[in-house]
Amino acid sequence: MNRRPSPAAAPRTVLAALLLAAFPAPAAEPFVIGVCTHFQQDKGLLGSNLSMIRQAGVLSIRDEAVWRGVEREKSVFAMPPAWDEYVARASAEDLDPLIILDYGNPFYDQGGKPLSEEAREGFARYSEFVVRRFLGRVRRYEVWNEWDIGIGGTTPGTPESYVALLKKVYPRIKAVDPSITVYAGAMTSGGVDKGWLDGMLAAGALPYLDALSIHSYNYGRKGRLRTPEAWAEWTANAIEAVRRHSGGREVPMVVTEMGWPTHTDARGTDPETAAAYLARLFLLARTMPTLRGLWWYDFQDDGWRHDYNENNFGLVRPDLTPKPAWFALRAISDLVAAGEFVGRADAGDAGIHVLKFRRPDGAGVWALWSAHEDDGWQIALRNGAERPSPVTVQLAGRAPFEREWGARDWVESRAAPPQPDRLEFTVRGTPWLISGDLSRVEIAGVTRREFPEAARPARPAAPGAPQKREN
Repeated sequence: MNRRPSPAAAPRTVLAALLLAAFPAPAAEPFVIGVCTHFQQDKGLLGSNLSMIRQAGVLSIRDEAVWRGVEREKSVFAMPPAWDEYVARASAEDLDPLIILDYGNPFYDQGGKPLSEEAREGFARYSEFVVRRFLGRVRRYEVWNEWDIGIGGTTPGTPESYVALLKKVYPRIKAVDPSITVYAGAMTSGGVDKGWLDGMLAAGALPYLDALSIHSYNYGRKGRLRTPEAWAEWTANAIEAVRRHSGGREVPMVVTEMGWPTHTDARGTDPETAAAYLARLFLLARTMPTLRGLWWYDFQDDGWRHDYNENNFGLVRPDLTPKPAWFALRAISDLVAAGEFVGRADAGDAGIHVLKFRRPDGAGVWALWSAHEDDGWQIALRNGAERPSPVTVQLAGRAPFEREWGARDWVESRAAPPQPDRLEFTVRGTPWLISGDLSRVEIAGVTRREFPEAARPARPAAPGAPQKREN
């Protein structure tokens, strides 16, 4: 328990430095693969959840330490022991916690958003306490969660009132621990679309954050607009909007919530497609240098109701049974976190994606998939090396295997000769990862192989039948 700390302002020299440095130089660190958790809400089995999170290759968890739970008596601050425990155990598992400072307190502004000067000061004191409490254990904080809507028992807030809170909180918590990274924004995708992001930036937010955070859900949209490729275009537009307000300077950005829930209503996504979307999402995120991290919402389903979106965002079920997306994340996490994106290969078809990466050991990795609505698409690769080395091949979420170079179009003609410099893969929506010496590899062609899954007659599933797989 801690009595009210002094509200002394940061030294002028520190404050001036913070205001002059609108955002830091890019840090040489891995891309942050994160998941959202609800340990503060006492959900899950802490040790087992953390183990499953780490095994998936996740680097960070995003959780909360809400104001009303820390200041239960006015001006008296105490961290609930269970919240201390989840932060300590996550840190012990090398999972970097991102803690949200959020929601109202009944002692201020009737428990709504802190809009009055007294409430903003109270929120700043609470934030100082949390940062001081987790000194050395937490290095990432996010100021509020979705200020633009009425979440957490509050009413929707304006960009201007949010920036007023940022101006109060940011210098205070940076004075407590100058090494922390403060994320700000955390608005909904609808808020971005309706101008809330532009309003926040116009109100002068940039000097009061270290990275801009957004939420980018598109699962409720229809057709192509709900795909990872549409997400990438939408995110690129958001990055460009920030650039317009920053005078062309790059502002580090993160996505702190994104996902496709697997519930069974019209907005839901079947588990196999959600896994394919996850893999494409994280791979596409690495094509944007401004984007420094992405937190999937969320790690664990919040309940068993099959037709409710909020119960079905997880990578695992409530009993920790993994969904296909957990396996997909485990397959790509090392590449996404530590690999270097080096460019795209032109397949001559806008629906065929070939992303090129380099691992820290110098090995090349190509990620191949089709964003077409249906059918298989055969990608032919040609290797100009005199003696091509075998490559490792993996469908995201499945076991890897080795493949030697060589192809033969025996279906077209039994007299067709072998082509030792070629490899061919028929892809659909789940990415294939090709790893090895790809320095002299190029795309030789793309052929549509008609296989319309949409035309397959619907029939009742046999009892005990496995889920339909995409590839």
